[in-house]
Amino acid sequence: MKAAKTLILIFIVCLFTRPAFAGEPVSLVIGKNLKVGMPMKDVIALLGIPDKFDINRGTEPQTDSLAIEYPAHGVVIHTLNKKTTVEQIEVLSSFKGSFAEGVAIGAKFNDLIAKYGTPSSLNAQMARYPDHGMFFQLEKDVLISARVFAKDSKILDLQLIKR
Repeated sequence: MKAAKTLILIFIVCLFTRPAFAGEPVSLVIGKNLKVGMPMKDVIALLGIPDKFDINRGTEPQTDSLAIEYPAHGVVIHTLNKKTTVEQIEVLSSFKGSFAEGVAIGAKFNDLIAKYGTPSSLNAQMARYPDHGMFFQLEKDVLISARVFAKDSKILDLQLIKR
């Protein structure tokens, strides 16, 4: 709960110190201007006040997390309880930006291989690159979403996706 109160305070401060967006869309590049490990205050400065946030319970208190939704940008930002940095970026199918390597939603599986190499594991739905902290969701060999995690993150989503 302390993390939620801290983030609410950050939202309020950002609301009064900087107008969100000023009418200009933000071009997001995962791994450049939006990346895991960055401070949440920088995320809010970049993306503005979120539309919604949810508290997700983990298997123990230190794995509880906060999901901050930005549907207009096609991302959900996750942070762990009592932390103020990005642990996970969930890239939705509506994401219009790209990854630092130039891959974007709608890219073909061959584009992933060209940029990231052969995945550690692969099935019909997912190409896994755990060394990069990246997990790409595929449908008919086309990238439809992704999850990017901070190195050694304790967030429950990473523990589940690694199985």
